[in-house]
Amino acid sequence: MNEVFFYLFAGLSVAFAAVAVTAKNIIRGGVALLGSFVALGAVYFTAGAEFVGIVQVIVYGGAIVVLYLFALMTMDLKKMKEDPFRAGSVAIGSFLSLAVIVLLITGGLTVGGEVEPQISGATEIAMPLFYKFLLPFEIVSVLLLVATIGAVAIGRRDS
Repeated sequence: MNEVFFYLFAGLSVAFAAVAVTAKNIIRGGVALLGSFVALGAVYFTAGAEFVGIVQVIVYGGAIVVLYLFALMTMDLKKMKEDPFRAGSVAIGSFLSLAVIVLLITGGLTVGGEVEPQISGATEIAMPLFYKFLLPFEIVSVLLLVATIGAVAIGRRDS
């Protein structure tokens, strides 16, 4: 039964991703991208990686989609419509996508053997992170704090 849900959510993720790429309305594409991220989080849950599934939904489903929609809402869409259509780029992208699909179907892109989950819970991730790698973790947190303060300082400047 778990395998049925795995393939169901994997199919939903691919379907939402296809809608996100092909949608004419940018907001509809962003919402479809959110659906794809949530379905991918469900795939992680069915594969037994609950922590990765939760992080997928929180980080990608929350923060990145909000940032994506904010960036799209601030773009000048009328100017984008004036850009010329590049048929060569579409042809190259279509060919590469078709090649990847053919390789996946024929088994050309396989990973050997069964995959045994080694880390799936928060305890297995937290122990090395907060004991063995505590100093690098704290350095990254201070660096992110400095970057946030810098972004606020630049944003508050009077132009």
